[in-house]
Amino acid sequence: MPKINRNQTVPKRRREPITFVDEVTGEEVRASSVLFGLVMLIAIVVATAAWMGGSMSQIENRFAGFMDDSARMMGVSVNEVSVLGLEQDPALQNEIRAAAMIEPGENMFRADPYVIRRRVEATRKVLNVRVHRLWPDQVVILADAAEPVALWHDGERWTVVDGLGRVIPDERAEDHPKLVRVAGRGAPEAVPGLVKALAEAPDVSPGVAIATRINDRRWDMRLISGATVRMPEDAKLPGALERLAKLQVRTALMYRPLKTIDLRNAGRVYLAPLVAPDFQARDEAVRS
Repeated sequence: MPKINRNQTVPKRRREPITFVDEVTGEEVRASSVLFGLVMLIAIVVATAAWMGGSMSQIENRFAGFMDDSARMMGVSVNEVSVLGLEQDPALQNEIRAAAMIEPGENMFRADPYVIRRRVEATRKVLNVRVHRLWPDQVVILADAAEPVALWHDGERWTVVDGLGRVIPDERAEDHPKLVRVAGRGAPEAVPGLVKALAEAPDVSPGVAIATRINDRRWDMRLISGATVRMPEDAKLPGALERLAKLQVRTALMYRPLKTIDLRNAGRVYLAPLVAPDFQARDEAVRS
């Protein structure tokens, strides 16, 4: 049996470098080489930024400028930004064009329609914004001005509200007698949703005298007949109006002598009739 020399040093096993195979060339590539290459690339970028003044944004700006110059040479740079639909309000038209933040000479590929639309919508001054790129050199923005849609009683007087829920100070309520009438705190901001829902319920809207905002989450609608319709929260308003429209077509519910029509429960309709004295007083008032 051979003797073991305990003082003899055993050579350490050399660790093999980590490698992977390039799928394109089939060659083995050391991971350390790839890491070294990435470090060198970062170092070159940082060194370039330092040479240009220490700002990475300067590299981005110069690259963007290079791309814009290339686009102009290829004939695909923005030559015109058109705003259609606001011809009757030149000041608003210019404001929307400025909000788009697209200048003639910019690269058409950078004129993203979705980004431009968000910029224009952020002004909260126009509706139904659409943006199109007409190649090779035109950007078209289509928008509708916010028109008066309702009259709001602020506790002292009637004011005009537009389709974005804003009070229009220069409009007179007397000039818009057919608009929906609303009242209550927070009513102007909720008007767009109410007007849209009523427009989809033509059998109901003519019978509504005024809608009052309740706790900034729902509406009570007083009908021309005098009855009050208690509506559910805003998210359920279209469905409640649809139910009321069906009942109106079948039973003329909105013209019956009722005190309240409660639609807040999705599965039921609660009716409260006028008490006899109230009905008699109303009848006498009609005869007189």
